[in-house]
Amino acid sequence: MELTGPSHPAREPQSPAIILAHAIVVRTSPAQGGVGAEDIGKVEVWYDAGIRDAFAALAVVSASGERVDKRDAAIDSADPSHVSVTVNRLNPGKYTVRYRALSADGHLVSGAWEFEVRP
Repeated sequence: MELTGPSHPAREPQSPAIILAHAIVVRTSPAQGGVGAEDIGKVEVWYDAGIRDAFAALAVVSASGERVDKRDAAIDSADPSHVSVTVNRLNPGKYTVRYRALSADGHLVSGAWEFEVRP
């Protein structure tokens, strides 16, 4: 008795696709490189996916290096991809916003953008 295999070639086992979901900034307010109002009230960032609360941070720093936000950065309870921090009235000048977030895949992402307040 002779055993024969299937008439078509055996397929290599497929490994599941690995999907990395690093959070990516998709929108900011004020816009990156844009102009904000003196009485803006808050600075905001939106990511392409929800982020984890553990390491969410948003800081607004003046050109002189002074932190001008109220240190109350928070993830929006209705939209976990949205983080905001409140600011007092801003003086004319350039500002840098620094952000940090923990992606759903567990990777920490960080970066910065600038905006300007004009008189």
